[in-house]
Amino acid sequence: LDVRDFATVDEWIKTLPRGCKRTLKKATPESQNFTVTAKPIRGGAQSPHSSYGHFRCVVYHEVRLLSNMYGGSANSFVNALAEAIGRYQGTTRMAGTIREYRDSSTDKVIGFAHEVTKGRTMRGQWFYCDDDAAKRYVWFHSVRDLVQRAVEDDRIDVVDLGPSGSDAFTELKQKYGFESIVDWPAAADYSGDFIYEDGQNEEESIGQDMMQRMIENLMRQQARD
Repeated sequence: LDVRDFATVDEWIKTLPRGCKRTLKKATPESQNFTVTAKPIRGGAQSPHSSYGHFRCVVYHEVRLLSNMYGGSANSFVNALAEAIGRYQGTTRMAGTIREYRDSSTDKVIGFAHEVTKGRTMRGQWFYCDDDAAKRYVWFHSVRDLVQRAVEDDRIDVVDLGPSGSDAFTELKQKYGFESIVDWPAAADYSGDFIYEDGQNEEESIGQDMMQRMIENLMRQQARD
């Protein structure tokens, strides 16, 4: 989605079909009883989504996806669990920022969006949520929020939601103005630096010190052997 022609997020919403506008109107923290908190991933520190609650969202997401595609068999669940483990390991090892969604009443994690900003592109890298959040328009809120921040940032030209897991999801994203492009690097400029929040990587030296200690310990062990 090229956002350079939009001065506000409302200008983007005006271009959408009526059904999409109604959906986005429902997708608010107030009406759906959820909170959203930005949690930067800091170098050398534990990922902010390193918890059972976040892993649970990935499992629910994959089970729901594969069940819709192949049915709710035991084999489908096992495959979804294996896929969820790999995807969860991937998201906790990447740079960016987490937008964490919690139920306002119980404070339970119901979903999270993993975003990365690089060059002139803001990318919704991953999104996972449980079955409850899927009924509360959490994904739609995350898309609106992403577009709004991109529109308000002069450094950003394009919002990229990444590849789709199915044709149906591709069609859904197209309804909201996101084109499906095979040669996506030609449309989304990732050639510049990563863009972080102020002080986001101030703890990066911790990771470097830890690596140095590991190397020193290995050298001492080798000397003893």
